Amino acid sequence: GYSYEGVLSAATLTFGALSDLKGLNGEETLKRLAVKAQPGDSGGPVFDDNGHVVGMLLPRTDGDRKLPEDVSFALDGAVILKAAQNAGLNSKMAQSTAAPIAPRDLTLRAQGMTVLVSCWE
Repeated sequence: GYSYEGVLSAATLTFGALSDLKGLNGEETLKRLAVKAQPGDSGGPVFDDNGHVVGMLLPRTDGDRKLPEDVSFALDGAVILKAAQNAGLNSKMAQSTAAPIAPRDLTLRAQGMTVLVSCWE
């Protein structure tokens, strides 16, 4: 995503790890990540090692809880796929590839599909 909200001229990729297949309250539509995300990263794609989009990074909302700064959440890709299909888009799940792609190739792929979105009042 655009970690620094447009200060840098290109999207950046932050590497992390999948911590849990559910949210803190057992939500099956969320994935818990071990990654220190910045506010500008929200809405960006979450990739697996093969370069497939598997989710969307959500904005941080701790609520009453004080979570460690390296805890982030992603909306599961299946939820996004269903919403796209319901909107009439021809989308499908990617087939798994045999081997992970190199970090540089993953970064280039991410930069090719990530755009800066700014909201103005």
